[in-house]
Parts: sequence; C-alpha cells; structure tokens
Amino acid sequence: MRTAAIALLCVAAAFAQRDALDSAFAGLPFEQWLAGGEQARIRWSVSVSRAHLSAHQRLETEVQVRVDGAELARRRGDGQLLVLLQIGDQQGRRYQNHLAIELAKMEEGIAKQDVDLTFTAFVTPGDYRVAVALYDTATREHSVKQDKLEVAPLKNDPLPGAWRDLPAIEYLLPADPPDSWYLPSLTGRLRLPLKSRHPVEIELVVNLTPSEWVSGSAETRSRNLSVLIPALKAISELDGPDARLNVELLDLSRQRVVFRQDDVHVLDWTAMRRSLAPAAAATIDLQSLERHRQSAAFFVAEAGRIVAAPPASARKPLRVLIVLSGPLAFATGVKLEPIALSPPPDCRVFYIRYHSFQRSSAASDMTRVSPRGMRSRRGEPAAGPSDQEVQFDQLESTLKPLAPRLFDVETHEEFRKALASLLAEIAGL
Repeated sequence: MRTAAIALLCVAAAFAQRDALDSAFAGLPFEQWLAGGEQARIRWSVSVSRAHLSAHQRLETEVQVRVDGAELARRRGDGQLLVLLQIGDQQGRRYQNHLAIELAKMEEGIAKQDVDLTFTAFVTPGDYRVAVALYDTATREHSVKQDKLEVAPLKNDPLPGAWRDLPAIEYLLPADPPDSWYLPSLTGRLRLPLKSRHPVEIELVVNLTPSEWVSGSAETRSRNLSVLIPALKAISELDGPDARLNVELLDLSRQRVVFRQDDVHVLDWTAMRRSLAPAAAATIDLQSLERHRQSAAFFVAEAGRIVAAPPASARKPLRVLIVLSGPLAFATGVKLEPIALSPPPDCRVFYIRYHSFQRSSAASDMTRVSPRGMRSRRGEPAAGPSDQEVQFDQLESTLKPLAPRLFDVETHEEFRKALASLLAEIAGL
C-alpha cells in the first residue's frame, strides 16, 4: 500500500511552553479515552522514533501516525479527523499538539493510499508517556494508542549542561527552507557559558557557497545550509560576560557580505533570512560573473581585514576568528593565493569544516559528497570533477599562514565535540 503526505489538508498547532495545552483538546474527554484503554475503531498505526541528535544540537524524536486510506475514503464528507498527541513527562506536565485532516477535501483516490502524518519534537533526557488519539468530529468515533518514550542522555556528552534550561518537549512547526534550517518558532536556547580569562571579541564568518563544481545545484546548496545554519545558530548562543560575538555571512559567488550583525545576543533572523532566500541565491549578476575568478581572493581579503582590524572595544580584547564552511573547491581558473598575514599574537583562528551529506539512491547508507578520487563511506569513488580539476578543500590552504585550528566535522556528534573544544580553547586564551 502506498503512503501519501497530505500537509496541504492539515492544520497544525505547535507549543513550546513548559506545560502546553492545545485548545483542540478542549471539550473532548481525552483523559477518559486514555483510562478506557487502547481502542481501534479507526484503522491506523502509531510509531515513535528513538531520539537522536539533530543539527540543532537538540535531541529530536518523531511520532508518526499512519491512517488507512480506505478508512479515509469511507469517511469523506463533513467534519475533520483530528489527530491528537499528548506527551507527558515525569513531573506530570503535558505537552499537546494536533493535526486536522479536512475530510471534505479528500480526493476520490485516497482509498488506494495510506496517509502518514508526522509530529516532530525536540526532547530532553527523561521518561515520557506518549498518547495519540484519532477523533472523527462528524461520527464522534475515536481510537486511542499509548506508548513509552525513553530518552537517554548522550554518552560522554561533551556539553552536559547545554540542555539545562530547555523545556522537556518543544514541538517543531512544519517549515520550508530557509526557515527549516533555522527554526525561528523555537523559544528554547542552548546553555553555552563562555568563562574567558580575558575579554574576547569573536568574529564568526560563515561561507554560504558550496564547492563551485556543484554550486548550481539547489539540492546541494540546501543540504550545505541545512547543517551550516543550525551550527551558526548553536555557536551564536554562547554566552559570556566578557565575550562579544559578531556574525558575518559570505557569498563567494558574488563576492559579497550578505549579512552582518555585531554584538550578537539573539540573531536577527528576519534580516538573515533575506540573504538566504533561494531566489536571491539563484541569480548572479553580470558583474559578479566577470569577477568570478576573484572569489578566493575575496575570501582571503575579508579574512585578512578581520584579523588586521583594530579591536572594537577600548579594553583591547583577545580576538578570535571562527570560519564555518563546508569543504570548498573552487572552479578551474580561480586564483588561489594564501592570506599574506602572520597570525597576530592577540588573535586565534579556528576553522570548522562541516561536511554535508546525501543519501545514495542505490543504498541506504549515507555517502559524503566529495570530488572524484575521494572515497565515499563504502569505499566507492564519488561523482565529481577529475583530480586535475579540483582538490578536496582549497579554503584551508588560503588560511594556512594564520595557523588555524581545524575541526573536521562529519556528524552532529562531532560538531558537538568541536563546539565543546572551541569553547574550552577560547576560555583558556
């Protein structure tokens, strides 16, 4: 039986409070349904995924509800089919959410398809009770299922206190890029204290441009930003009384600083979002094309400007440059000259090289995107230009004179370790 996603036929409500009650539950005897035990008057199934670490450095779980297509076809007409989800924590708090399927909008062919509806939530370690109900507002029939969700803390967590101030459950609103990369609906913040011995000014520079031999691919760009933007957001949540953070986004294809925010406490997502819009990224003006061979030189000049700039504060803080980028290979003909600076004694440079991934169509494992001649996880040559056309990462060589501390990151767990090391090293300066 095929499955179908029917997001256009659903409305959702998401809640992030510490005890969130959804108005869709009002007037329904939900607790009585639970006391009555599991019932299946409507054919369906429920599955709860094991929590895993997401790109946002939060534990994520999914509750998937599959409704029988023939059941939906039989109920076509007036009313809604409510999918009600309640997750309870050990302190007795309830976190509710719902989806509503408009039965009047069901297509005639729905009987041939099962329908999947997915709730996604960030969770903190603990034991939870998951209760899901289906309710037909026209016939007043319902079905109920309950399950347990055990969320274990990360083993040897390098950031053990990062989730201390977060709500136990925080539902994610459905979103498309670029909002799906940043998740602006979230209210919870990571707890990342930076206890530096001296005042420190941090410049976080994010390269938005993937390797130029794949830069025309919208899928590659989206995959690249789907890890870089959450990583940027996580770093931006560091907090220290003697730390000042500035953030800059670079578009090397156009040789532009597309976003800049100084003294960041909360990122200005409204302004940043405009610089990430797909339409803006899809168009390169003629002048940028003419300067195409200068893209590497633009990055070098911008990094050099930051390193050589006088401190913004009269307190003469230590300076830290963090470069966050995917592996970057420039096209043939781009001039590659390293930065012509030695690292100043009061400045440290870090380079977080975050690899993006794609799922192989021929296998279920994850394969790293890399030029031909590099090896994928299964040892097969990956698609891309020849070895003569491109090296694996040319951005590192432009930074080499600054002696950057390199963090090679392939998983969200590895980024978490890199983030912990970064905070510790900055604190020790």
